[in-house]
Amino acid sequence: MNEAPETVFKFTAEGVDLEFAGTEEFVERQVKRFQRFLEGAVGLEAAPAAPAEAAPAKPISFEEFCADRPPREGRGAIQDRILLAIYYLNVVRGKREVSGDDLVHTFRTAGWERPKNLHNALGILKRKIGHLQEGGRRGLYQLSPAGVEYMDARFD
Repeated sequence: MNEAPETVFKFTAEGVDLEFAGTEEFVERQVKRFQRFLEGAVGLEAAPAAPAEAAPAKPISFEEFCADRPPREGRGAIQDRILLAIYYLNVVRGKREVSGDDLVHTFRTAGWERPKNLHNALGILKRKIGHLQEGGRRGLYQLSPAGVEYMDARFD
């Protein structure tokens, strides 16, 4: 069997460890998704925007983002919506860490009911499921590498 060698990317900064392993294409996709975070973590300014024909003039709204990625209904819907909102804020909007207030605002924007116990849901996603990790300060969150992988698998 002639398998392609696995590509590994590791990055550690400010208490955040990112590690992506897989095909070169997969790893490149992850690095591109986290480019703003990586540049900010090493003190670089964001790269200049691509030419107008390659990039939309206005960032995609959360509603537009969700139209292509509808959240799950029924069991697990709240957790799925939380992950979707954090993914959008981390990856699309470049917000490295997300607070409970950010999530409440994002839920309100989407017309979703606020989770009855948001902090409990965040704790479950962090401690039991492993899709979140704490940010630099208490009460801030970001997707863990496992959370990014889970969300990417939903969108491919």
